[in-house]
Parts: sequence; structure tokens; C-alpha cells
Amino acid sequence: MNRHTFSLAAAAAALMLPAAPLHAQSGEAGAPISLQGAGPYYRLALPAALYGRAAYTDLRDLRIRNASGNAVPYGWLQEEAAMPHSASQKVPLFAVPANAGAAPSDALLSFQLRSDGSLQLVKPAAPATGAVPWLIDVSHVRGNLLQARLEVAAGTRGVFAYRLEASNDLRSWRPVGGEEQLVKLSHNNQNLERLAVDLGGLRARFLRLSWSDPAQGAQLTAVNIDSVEAAEAAVPQEWSEAIRPERCEASHCDYLLPRGLPARSLRIALADTNTLAQLEVLGLPDPAPTPTSAAQPVLRPLHNPLYALRRHRDATRPTAAPGEIRLADSVVYRLAQGSTEARSPDIALDGAVYPRLRLRTAGPVALLGATPPTIAVATTPRTVVFLAQGQPPFTLNWKTSAEPNAAPASGAALPLSTLIPAYSSNKPVAADTALVSLAVQAPAPAAPSAVAAAATADSPAKRSAWLWAALGTGLLLLGGMAWSLFASMKKGV
Repeated sequence: MNRHTFSLAAAAAALMLPAAPLHAQSGEAGAPISLQGAGPYYRLALPAALYGRAAYTDLRDLRIRNASGNAVPYGWLQEEAAMPHSASQKVPLFAVPANAGAAPSDALLSFQLRSDGSLQLVKPAAPATGAVPWLIDVSHVRGNLLQARLEVAAGTRGVFAYRLEASNDLRSWRPVGGEEQLVKLSHNNQNLERLAVDLGGLRARFLRLSWSDPAQGAQLTAVNIDSVEAAEAAVPQEWSEAIRPERCEASHCDYLLPRGLPARSLRIALADTNTLAQLEVLGLPDPAPTPTSAAQPVLRPLHNPLYALRRHRDATRPTAAPGEIRLADSVVYRLAQGSTEARSPDIALDGAVYPRLRLRTAGPVALLGATPPTIAVATTPRTVVFLAQGQPPFTLNWKTSAEPNAAPASGAALPLSTLIPAYSSNKPVAADTALVSLAVQAPAPAAPSAVAAAATADSPAKRSAWLWAALGTGLLLLGGMAWSLFASMKKGV
């Protein structure tokens, strides 16, 4: 009878243990991977949220496992791709004749394609007046289009809303982003200009710029295109949630960034209308890294061509104070202009990892408004290529806690030349797409009160005591039931 009693107790204790994640090894968390295509190689863009969950911010603890729980070989894509080549060039610009309208079929009446694919003006257009659309010939630009820098006629003042479209044949057009603003203003003895538009790394032969208000437009005089040539197509940026300042002092506000996130772009959201301020964007490294983080290798930041181009044009930028890394100088603004608002554009960053960003104003921090602004940062997700070795389903796994004496190795990743025998850094990797979706984590609870902290300080020990008490009670009950059954059987005899 005692043997059966202890067997029942052991089964009850086993039922009380939490279930381990599918395919995860001890100390690992995981998420399922879905495959698209026949493989055998797949590329997987990692969600930005993974940085805050993995034990190591360099993701050395990453593993991809098959249905048997065995790790499959993988390699990092961006770290080995050939360095992209950036370029800037002025491109042909044409004002669409007033009688041609905005329809691409009508535009062909005044333009034709040369044998090399560029545009040729068939008949002279009347001088551009008013808000005429503009055709931009980017057929001779090699690689991906990063941004267009517009030049306007002298004396242009105002805020002009417009939309961009892209085409390869002047007949089928697709939108490029949403509504943009061309800004050329003077405010408080400062000149405000927003003449560049981010093109997001698209590939196209022609662009069309159309003003949102048919009665108001600017006279363009030239367009310069910044581009980049890279073997691998650019991965879309992923933006964080709005981040409030951690603290503000007399001339700056500091913002705590998501853990381990490589910051490539910064968006500043001013709370108050008619606000303008000149500021510096500074990166704040961790002043006292922990022994675990100090052992981690420093990965080369994912190259941000826009940041490199802008730093090259701003070679006279002064050095930052000790403990700060100067990333950008900018004028941020939010100005009411009739029925619209002029807002400052996003700021390109270097793609490195900073625990905090600092916004320092040229004057009191109140220049940013009565309510400090929120920020959002964007990152380009890192991409792995893995071999679907073994049977699906496959899972993405990472460690939930760091090892105290971890070696400064880069993890299980292989060089792509080892993973893919025919690999070339100058050619795109032939791989199908894989997707992973991380479960939504509950937000971190607010700091507990002193009473709650005291009540939960020894919670593991208390939980253990309650567990043993419950098991002991169960044993007593089972023993009592057995004794009662034995007694009744004895009486029956």
C-alpha cells in the first residue's frame, strides 16, 4: 500500500512541474520557425525584440533546432557580405508639360525612351509654372536608391506636400512611402530646410513627384540621388515603440534604449506645436560593463550608408565630451503652416549599440517644449542563413541567462563559405524565406512597494515550503484512505 501511495504522490508532483518549451534544451527559450519554399537553405530575419530576451546581446547563444532537438548549421548574412559602395550623382529632371496632365500615358507624348533606357524630351515643354509634376530619370543610377536631395529655385519659401511614385516603364506606377514635405522656411533667424527624402533602398528607373495641392508647388532646379550597391537587398527597418525620457536636466534629456538594439535611425516626436530647437544627438556607452558583457565580442555595426554619407559631408563636426559619442547635429521642429504641419525628418545613426541616447539642446532643454519629446529608434534586423537539416518543425532558441565565465566566442555560427560551398560575397545568397514570431511578453510590472517587496523577498523558499506541505498533506490523506479501506476490509472478514 505504501508503494502505491508514493507512486501517486510522485505522479501528483510531476503534474505540478511546468512544461518545457518544444525542442528547447535546459536554460533555453524558443519560438517556432515557419518555412516558405523548398530550401534547403533559408534566410531568417530576426525580430528586434530578440535582443532584449537573449542572454547575450551579440546573440552568440542563438541556436536553430530541428524536430529532434538537434542544432542545425547556420551563419550570419550581413557580417560577411561585401561592403556596400555608396555614390551620389545628379540625375536628369523634367517638368511634365501642363497639357500632359499627370497620367503616365500622356507623359509618353512628350518623352520617349532611348535605347539605353533613359528619358529623352521629344518636344520642348512650356516653362514650368505652378504645381506641375516632375519626372526624375534614375535609370543610370546603379544599385539601391537611398535618398533624393532636391534643389529649389532661389527665393522659394513655404511647406510643400508631395508624393513620390516609382516606375520601370512610365506606365505602371507604385507609391514610395506616404506624403512627404519639402520645407524651405526662415524662423527665428534660422533657415529651416527639408529637401531630402528617404527612398528606402528601392530599385526603379523613374520617379514621379506630384504635389498634394494642385495650386501650390515649388520650382525644382536639380535632383541628386544617393545610392548604394550591395549584393544583398536591404532589409526594411523595424521601429521601436515610443520611448519617454529617463531623466532631463538643464540642457539635455537621456533616453534608455531597448537592450542590445543597434540604432540606425532616430525619430523625435515633439509634443508641442510651433517648437524648434537645435540639438546634438549623443550616444552614451555603458560606463561600467558587467564581467559578462565585457567578455562579449564587439560586432561590426551594420553599415548605414546614409549615416556615412552625411558624416562625410559634415567633416568639421567637433569632438564630443568624454563618455559621449557624437552622432548627429540637427534642428528639430514642429511648425503649424496653415492646415498642415512641418515636422523634422528622421535622423540617420551609425547602427551601433548604445544603452542610452542623449539629446542636448543649444540652450535650456525647455526649447524642446513644455513636455519633453518622445523618441523612437529603428534597427535593421540581423539575418541568419541556415540549412534545414533533419525534419521540421524547426525552432529558434536562445539562452535565458548568461553563463558567468562565458568564453568570448561568437557562438555556433559558421562562415558562409563553410555553410554554403558555392558562396560568394559579391552575389546574393540563394535561399528561401523563413519566418519566426516571438510570443508577446507581458509588460514589466512597476517597482513593488516596500510591503510587496518584503512579502516576495523569500518567495522561492515559501513556494518550496508550500509545495512540501501540500505533498505531505496528500500523503496523509492517502494514508488515511488506505487505513480506512484496510479497516473496513478487516471488519468484513
